Amino acid sequence: MTSHPAPRAHPDIALTLAQLLAIRLWARQGPKARVQVAQQGRLGRMPGLTFRELRAYQAGDEVRHIDWRVTARLGRPYTRLYSEEQDQAHWLLLDLSPAMYFGSRCQLKARLGCELAAALLWQGEKQANTLICHGVECHVHPQRGPLVPLLEALCHHYDKGLDRTPLPRSLAQTLARLTLPHGARLTIITDHQPCDAALCQQLQLFGRRHDIHCWQIRDPLEADLPDQGRLAVQAGRQRGWLDATQPGFAHRYQRAAERLARQSHQQLLPLVQRLYRLDNGQPLQRQWQEGACRQF
Repeated sequence: MTSHPAPRAHPDIALTLAQLLAIRLWARQGPKARVQVAQQGRLGRMPGLTFRELRAYQAGDEVRHIDWRVTARLGRPYTRLYSEEQDQAHWLLLDLSPAMYFGSRCQLKARLGCELAAALLWQGEKQANTLICHGVECHVHPQRGPLVPLLEALCHHYDKGLDRTPLPRSLAQTLARLTLPHGARLTIITDHQPCDAALCQQLQLFGRRHDIHCWQIRDPLEADLPDQGRLAVQAGRQRGWLDATQPGFAHRYQRAAERLARQSHQQLLPLVQRLYRLDNGQPLQRQWQEGACRQF
């Protein structure tokens, strides 16, 4: 009798601490610019800097940092002073809802999301990092120092999410329960689907006080059908087929996917500082090092 590995141990599904530790070898190499910004959202402070104070302009100050509104109101030039972002608190919210446990090729979106979370944590290793896992329950893990406890938490919550248990609360409700310190940056890793009204409202509220970076993960099958073949699908009790051989169906499928992507893009751009997208059909290391993140 041939023994088969448990589904959780399958190489396309399993997520181990060793995998997340190995990400350090390449996550900190090269400038952040290697990961291309898919789109820049609302205007805010200079990337890589965080606002410190406002004072009267002095010779030698950066002209681009002059606050023109305050200057016009007070009748003399004032400049905004910034400090390096390495001291900025970083809150990372990872969506491990059932929708993230899908993948048509080499991995689940949830696993790619965990690897991305680990890469971002390694990149900002010296920051005060707080990890929030939106899964079966909402778990908040603050950490300043060694990242191993956060990486262990990623593995644990990812494994729990494989059960695809219905969530007790929405992503908007999880956001509403968070209290970020002044000046903290919020990074969200989630699905690519359009946001509901409650989530848009929460992002708008957070965007008044914090920079928001949003990473969306989309699977190739959610963008386009294979060139040929039929795929069985089920929605609730209804079953059917995605038939790429049917004339016109693949084209309609692609147009519907593009419409959803545009809708998500239009919703988020006014609400976030940076908007990225990852392809679930490609390894994270390749996208990170080659700047392969595509824009919507």
